[in-house]
Amino acid sequence: MNTETVPDANPDTKAGVALSFVTLVCQDVDEVSNFYAELFGLDHVTYLEGDYFRALQLGGTILGFNTPVAYELLNLPESDLSASAPSFWTFEVDSEEAVDTLAAAAVAAGATYRKEPFRTYYDAWQAVLLDPEKNVFRINKSA
Repeated sequence: MNTETVPDANPDTKAGVALSFVTLVCQDVDEVSNFYAELFGLDHVTYLEGDYFRALQLGGTILGFNTPVAYELLNLPESDLSASAPSFWTFEVDSEEAVDTLAAAAVAAGATYRKEPFRTYYDAWQAVLLDPEKNVFRINKSA
């Protein structure tokens, strides 16, 4: 019996909405999904995975990783995967020390800094990085 689930709608929101999936299209779904799984200690949601898709559980949201086949499957125009994505993920952590530790671990695992940990104008402690396929992500501790 499968005990893993996709998040339910949130009855506390105006429209009963929850963010169920956030998906990144990448060339190597194994490399990129494993990068995030190992960095943040996330579990793979194996019942969702197939030839073109990997999934990680992050709270109530599934982080998805799809090969470029997604463009055809979803009838979307193809995109240039050699450029950084026009969106990015922000991972909230529980301390400034966790920002520093996880950012250093990300770099050791193949990420590169765009901006080493710094104090933002809204007083968060944050690092801005590129994953192994040059997708932007941030590790953040809000003020």
